[in-house]
Amino acid sequence: MLTLYGRPNSSNSAKVFWLLDELGADWRLEPAGRGFGPTDTPEFREMNPFGKVPVLKDGETVVWESHAILRYLGMREPTPLWPEGAAARSRIDRWMDWAAISFTPPLTRMRKARGAGASGEADLPAVLAGARALDGWLARHRYLAGCDLSLADIAASPSVHRWFRLPEAAEALPNLARYRDDLARNPGYCRHIRDALS
Repeated sequence: MLTLYGRPNSSNSAKVFWLLDELGADWRLEPAGRGFGPTDTPEFREMNPFGKVPVLKDGETVVWESHAILRYLGMREPTPLWPEGAAARSRIDRWMDWAAISFTPPLTRMRKARGAGASGEADLPAVLAGARALDGWLARHRYLAGCDLSLADIAASPSVHRWFRLPEAAEALPNLARYRDDLARNPGYCRHIRDALS
């Protein structure tokens, strides 16, 4: 049985929860992370030297970093969400990396700044540019990597969800809104992203 160390209100854990549901995997949650369980113990640091969740344990194999876990699970239990072939996987990989490097960090900084009473304006241009780029892409594609749901969508979904919690989301981005509505037809998205993350 797979063991996932994480917490339900962690966007990075939520991505993995969703994929595990999609795969029908046999797994259990070991609560860990802020408010759920310690990650600064020697035992946890042996699994992940940075003391972060999620961490997946599969027998003797330990995987950390949410996107690494998504890819590992996609290879462990073959799924159309992570299809065979370098070209198909590259279409997914680029969006996973873009979400992790270009969209999520400024969005997270801005949300945290606003939560602390600051404006977060320094990150607003990057967040707006990311949302507008997504809208333009989704005018021509149903999902990020093509016609079907993939790991790219699971990876980007927490940030898409959180974009729509911002007042700036009132800007007319109809393709991004349609995409969010398509994601919301998936029970895993609703359970682990929409209904679990602030």
